[in-house]
Amino acid sequence: MNAARIGVLVLAIVAAGLAAFLARGLVTSNDEPVEPKLVEAPTTEVLVAGSNLQLGQRVAGGDLRWQRWPDTSMNGAYITRNQNPAAVEDYMGSVARASILNGEPVTADKLVTLTGAGFMSALIEPGMRAAAISITPETSAGGFILPNDRVDVVDVARGQTILRNIRVLAIDQRFDERAGEQVAVGKTATLELTPVQVEVISVAQAEGNLGLSLRSMAEQDLAGNETTAAEGGSVVKIVRYGTAQNVRVK
Repeated sequence: MNAARIGVLVLAIVAAGLAAFLARGLVTSNDEPVEPKLVEAPTTEVLVAGSNLQLGQRVAGGDLRWQRWPDTSMNGAYITRNQNPAAVEDYMGSVARASILNGEPVTADKLVTLTGAGFMSALIEPGMRAAAISITPETSAGGFILPNDRVDVVDVARGQTILRNIRVLAIDQRFDERAGEQVAVGKTATLELTPVQVEVISVAQAEGNLGLSLRSMAEQDLAGNETTAAEGGSVVKIVRYGTAQNVRVK
């Protein structure tokens, strides 16, 4: 065998070795798992409850905190750190107007600053009034009416419903449903009413007993009431089974 053939053979062996090495590298690289690249979704820091807040509870240290929230789930009512970086301090000592769960975004409608007012005034919706009526278990669904329930107000003497879908603010001094208690037996129910409805209630209570009829939670928005001031008394527009009827209370 001459030198030329030996050189060609050596080159062939070297080329085969390089090809095997490259093929092995390709197989090995294909077998290795490729780590996916994590792309962090854009977020914004929003104010959330740092603990469970109950209706009427004053906000104390640790009850509010900042938490990152996906921009795709943002709501215009949320309080953001960009807009109000001092919100935690600003809402310290405020009162919860509704129950807020731990980690739930806080809105300005759910927290109200007292600025010297009592907490009950903070629970009343703007434009509404709080008025109390005397009740007994016999005139208040056997005592099963709780704060934040919705009721119809009945003039017992006339046997007529004078107001519908009225929110109960408190039973006696209770303004929330205490854990484990399903019955609130009291002597006074505080209702959230419009100014005209307050007049209607005052006149009706002076002339006789009032009763409360508990509404189902599922039908709280199915019927409403409308009251207007009128000369010589107040007129209540009652919607009963789709039929409107005006009743004058003098």
